Amino acid sequence: MRWYILACLALSAAGCDAGGPAVEGESSRAALDDTAPVENWDYDLRETSLSLDLSNLTATATIEIGPNLRGSASFEIGDLDIRSVRDRRGPLAYVIDGKKLHVKVPRSALATTFEVAYAFKPHTQFDGWDPGAGLTFLWPYFCGNLFPCKSSPADGVEFRMSVTGAPAGKKVIYPSHIPNDAPSYMPAVAVGDFTEVDLGRTLFGTQVKAWHLPGQEEVTAKGTAHLRGVFEFYEKTYGRYTFGDVAGSVSANWGPGAYGGMEHHPYWHVSSGSFDSEEVHAHEAAHGWYGNGVRIACWEDFVLSEGSATYLAAHALKKQGVDIWPQYDCRLKARCDADQAHSPNTVALPDNTCNQIDIFNHPIWSGVPYYKGAHFYRKVAELIGEERLDRAFAEFYGRYHNRDARMQDFLRVIERYAGAKAGDVEALATGWLRSFECPADWQTLCPNGP
Repeated sequence: MRWYILACLALSAAGCDAGGPAVEGESSRAALDDTAPVENWDYDLRETSLSLDLSNLTATATIEIGPNLRGSASFEIGDLDIRSVRDRRGPLAYVIDGKKLHVKVPRSALATTFEVAYAFKPHTQFDGWDPGAGLTFLWPYFCGNLFPCKSSPADGVEFRMSVTGAPAGKKVIYPSHIPNDAPSYMPAVAVGDFTEVDLGRTLFGTQVKAWHLPGQEEVTAKGTAHLRGVFEFYEKTYGRYTFGDVAGSVSANWGPGAYGGMEHHPYWHVSSGSFDSEEVHAHEAAHGWYGNGVRIACWEDFVLSEGSATYLAAHALKKQGVDIWPQYDCRLKARCDADQAHSPNTVALPDNTCNQIDIFNHPIWSGVPYYKGAHFYRKVAELIGEERLDRAFAEFYGRYHNRDARMQDFLRVIERYAGAKAGDVEALATGWLRSFECPADWQTLCPNGP
């Protein structure tokens, strides 16, 4: 995801835990004890199957959770209107507590499945379903405006989706199945006059495509010229893609001035205004390995997602004969130059806390984790060699794909591949990731301007 997408779109930064009066739902069955459901987030949310009707803004979510001996499960529900909660035997008791839903479930050492019927509301601030744009946008913690969820970045869920009610003649792009654990913001819907472009199949069997809007034939050809090759490089170098056998870029009508993309794998969104950018397509594709493939455990680990994807995009495109490092140098200079107030510097990797920050209201929500992170990896590659760094990325992905991890865990893996130079890697991490000042003569970067 490109940080400056949202910066130029005046997003709402409302949180997900607003309070409010508790409202009791349907009565408990005899099979359940008669105590009210209590707040409980400590359970395994395994699968969410969504059936969305865009015409009347109603939906059902069939939810599977793992063993639950506490007898309750909590979900974020944003501004959803919950109509009923039931399993195959009948209604389940529930409590609506502001923007949270607490469901009474059978105490069981086995998995439990139940269905939530609800209505959802239109949104125009990139925090749910926007019927005007024909798009959903859930990052980072707005999943509750579309379905009952847990938005913690560490939580992974398998998704199934069906979508009806689109305007006549419009195409609907969405994944019917995301077959492995994915972050809560990943499923997405796009509705529009799309033309599908087949970019070819990789050697590993993944069909790479693009879906563009009317009049975007030329920009699509330019922006996706090397996308199949980039995707194949990721598969060959880091490991198998785990979110389906078809993947690609969808043109997202985010409005004038919007630039960047959003990692809605397997059909990630790229803003219409940047559909000609090879960098953005490659960056969003890279999130299939880091950001979505390997989820961040905490928002403080943002650099593990965005710094990694930024580096991998430049690295993969360089293998295709496209050099975007000069662009990165200019963007790094803008972050390191204290005189440029519109791009303030900060620390790329906050230490010692986990999910103690609000990502929208913290200095880390900036280009710093992207470009300090990418340049950190570039310096590591210069120190130990690109191939050795690639092997570290591959090992970490092999260990943590479809799981969550911390940046500190990855640094330890890189240091092991560095051998006797492990101390130098640690020094680079301190300088590039944990320090405010940029450890580079940034004034010599980008001599000709962006």
